[in-house]
Amino acid sequence: MPGTGGATVLDDLEWIVVEEILIRLPPKDILRCRAVRRWWHSATSTDKFMLDHHRRQPLLPILSHAVDPQKSHLLFSFDAGAGRQKLCPVIRTYDYRKLQAACDGLLIVSYGSMADEYVCNPVTRKYARLAKHQPERVFYHRIVGFYRHQPSGGEFRVLWISSPTIYNAYHPNYRTFYYVIAVGSDSTRYIRQGCITQPTISSALELALRRGLPESSQYPPVHHRGGLHWKLGKYHGYDADYIMVFNTAAEKFRLMCRPARLGNCLQESLLEMDDTLALCSICSDKHTIDFWVLQDYDAETWSFKHRINLIGMDPSALVDPEVIISPRMAVLSGGEMLIRFTHRGVLHFDVNGKFLGYVKSQDGEQINLWVTGHYLQESIIPGPLFHEMREDDGVNQEPPFFVGL
Repeated sequence: MPGTGGATVLDDLEWIVVEEILIRLPPKDILRCRAVRRWWHSATSTDKFMLDHHRRQPLLPILSHAVDPQKSHLLFSFDAGAGRQKLCPVIRTYDYRKLQAACDGLLIVSYGSMADEYVCNPVTRKYARLAKHQPERVFYHRIVGFYRHQPSGGEFRVLWISSPTIYNAYHPNYRTFYYVIAVGSDSTRYIRQGCITQPTISSALELALRRGLPESSQYPPVHHRGGLHWKLGKYHGYDADYIMVFNTAAEKFRLMCRPARLGNCLQESLLEMDDTLALCSICSDKHTIDFWVLQDYDAETWSFKHRINLIGMDPSALVDPEVIISPRMAVLSGGEMLIRFTHRGVLHFDVNGKFLGYVKSQDGEQINLWVTGHYLQESIIPGPLFHEMREDDGVNQEPPFFVGL
C-alpha cells in the first residue's frame, strides 16, 4: 500500500465504515452518527451517499390509527422485513385524509383552520409551508399528485386541480383547470383545461379531464415508470372505466386501457407490484379479489395473475358479512399484500394470497388501522424550503406533526 501506511490504512478503514456499514443503517441512525465524528458527518452528507442510501430504503405503506377520532390520528409506516411486522410512527394528524400526498420521503400534510399545506420530512423532522394557488370564488382546489420533475433536475412539483363548486360537471359552461406549482415557488403554471364546448366531437380524454381527477388524500395516484396513474371508474362518477396517465417529464395526460376481460366489478384499484403496474378488481360479493398485471406497458397488454378469496381465510378472521366494507389495499416488497375489508383491522397476505394474520401493534394488540394508499421511502436528503426555516421560527405556530413521536 503506497504512502506512509498508517494514514492510508486509517483512511481506508474510514471509507469502509461509510460505504459498507453506515450506508446500511436506518435513516435515523445516520443522523445520530453524524453527531459522533465530524468526518462521518461530512461523508454521509454528500449527494452520492444520500442518494445511494435512499435507494436502499424499502417503500413502505402508511397506515392510520385513530388514537382519538375526535382529536388525532397516528400514521405509521408498516414493514414486514426479516419475517416480522413492524409499525413505525411517522406523523400525527387530525384526520388520515390530512395526509395529502407522498413522494421520495417527503409528505404533504394539511393543517389548521385555513387548511394550509406543509411539506415535511418525518426522518429529519423538518417542514415548511407549501405555496398554493390563491383561492377564487366558487372554485374548489385540491391536490391530485406530487412528483419529481426529472428534466428540471429532480424538482418537486405539486399537481393541483381547480373546478367550480356550483356547476354540475355536465353543465355546458363547466371548466376544470390543471396547474402545477413547484415546491419553493409561488408561481402557478396552468398546463391543461378540461372543457367540452362541442360534446359531439369530444374525446374520451377530454371528457375525463373535464370531470376531474380524484383528490390525492383519498385516492393517491400510483407512481410508475415516470408517470402518475389513476384508475377512473364509475364508482368515482365517471361515465366509463379508464386509467389516466400523467407523464411527469412532459407533463401531459393520456388514457390507458384496462384489462379487456375484466368485466363488471364492484370496485377497481391500481397498485405497483414488483415494479409492474397491477389492477385489483373486487367482485360484487366483496369476498373475491382478482389481480391483473400489465405485462407489456407500451402495448398495454394485461394478464391475469391470481385471485384471493377472503372467505377462505383463517376461520378466526371471518366476520359478519354485514360489516364487510369495500377493501383498500397496499403492496409490500415481494408481492405481499395488506387488505382492509372489515372494521376489525388490516389483514396481511403472502404473495399467493395466504392469510398471515392481522397487523397488530408493537405490543401485539389488534388495533383498528386504515390503509391510506400512501407510501413512504425514508430519506435523509435535504428537502426544498427547509433551509428557510429558522430554529426559532414559529415556536407557537409549529404544526404538531411530530408531537409525541
